[in-house]
Amino acid sequence: MNRKLWYLKQINLFKTLEREELEHLASHLSAKEYGKRQVILEPRDKDKVFVLKTGRVEIYEITPDGKKIIVDVLGPGNVFGDLGMEDSNETFVEATTDSFVCAMNKNDFFEMVSKNSQIAYPLIRELFSKTVESKKQVASLASNNVVAKIKDLLLRLSKRYGEQNQNKTVIKAKFTHEQLADMVGISRPTMTELLNKLEKDKVIERNGKIISFDPQKVAELQ
Repeated sequence: MNRKLWYLKQINLFKTLEREELEHLASHLSAKEYGKRQVILEPRDKDKVFVLKTGRVEIYEITPDGKKIIVDVLGPGNVFGDLGMEDSNETFVEATTDSFVCAMNKNDFFEMVSKNSQIAYPLIRELFSKTVESKKQVASLASNNVVAKIKDLLLRLSKRYGEQNQNKTVIKAKFTHEQLADMVGISRPTMTELLNKLEKDKVIERNGKIISFDPQKVAELQ
C-alpha cells in the first residue's frame, strides 16, 4: 500500500472503505506541505475540503469587529473546510506546526460521501457535534464572567481531548495561553492569571502545557 493510501486508511472517517474506494479517493486528492504559521484555508476557499495527514492546524474566525476567535485546534486524521455551514464571520485555517495536508474538490467529496453511508453517518454526527460546541462557545463569548468562560472552556476541551486518569481528566492536547485566551475572547495576561489562580487553588494541575483536573471541581466554579 503506497504512502497516500496508508495515510487515508489511518483516518477514522475512511477506515471502512475498500481498497478500490480508497484508490478512487486518493486519485482526487492533491497533497501539499505547509510550514508553521502558513495559512491553509482562507474565506475565499469555498470549493475545497482538506484532510490533515500530519501536523496540527488552528481554525479561527475574524469577527466583524476584527477580533480573532479560535474555533478549534485539529490534529492528524481530521477533515476540515467549507462543509456547508454558513457563517457571517471570516474563517481561516493556519498550520501551527509543519503540516502535510491533502485537498479535494468539495463537490467530489460530497459525491463520495453520498454514495457511502459508512462515511456519511460519522461525518453528519461530527458536524452536529461541532455545531453544538459552536453554540456553546458563542454563548460563552457573550458572557462577561471570565470564570464562567474558563469553566466552559475546560469542560469543552475535556470532551474533545480529555483522557481519564483515575478521578481526573487529563487534556493531552497542548495549547499556549494565547490560544486558550483566543478561544474565549479574553486577553493572554488574563488567561495566565486565571490559570495560575486555579492551580494555586488546586482546581487544576499543570505539567508543562498539559492540564488535568477533577471535572466536578471545575463544574462547581462560580
